[in-house]
Amino acid sequence: MSNREPWKPREEKILLNNYNTKTIKELLALLPKRNADSINAKIKRMKASGKIIEGKTNETKQRSYQQRS
Repeated sequence: MSNREPWKPREEKILLNNYNTKTIKELLALLPKRNADSINAKIKRMKASGKIIEGKTNETKQRSYQQRS
């Protein structure tokens, strides 16, 4: 049996509305019950299903690189 909590529609909507303009660290603040691995896995599944089509903005990519250093 899995310990994972199913994703709620509200959480999916947060990802859909913020994926392009938020880094993973910023998404963590919006989804406090989730960890980075679960967010990345959900994004990957949403991309595979065609729910997320566009990528990150250049500004978001730059912020992400800065947050990693």
